[in-house]
Amino acid sequence: MNKQNSIISEIKALLAKRGWTQEMLVKEMSVRLNKKYTAKNLGNKLRSGTISYKEIRLIADILDYDIQFNSNNNL
Repeated sequence: MNKQNSIISEIKALLAKRGWTQEMLVKEMSVRLNKKYTAKNLGNKLRSGTISYKEIRLIADILDYDIQFNSNNNL
């Protein structure tokens, strides 16, 4: 599975866990960023890999998740 499909799957799984739809998510994103989002626009960004880190952080915040970076080695 490539990275774009992985992030799409992860976001869909998080939405399902919270009982949210993609439409609900983009509506909240639009409100918080004061910028028009649509489900199609978000889907295109996810598929093309052009979604920004700011948008990913916002999605995590909306769905009440934290983003963490973990080391791949034992430093």
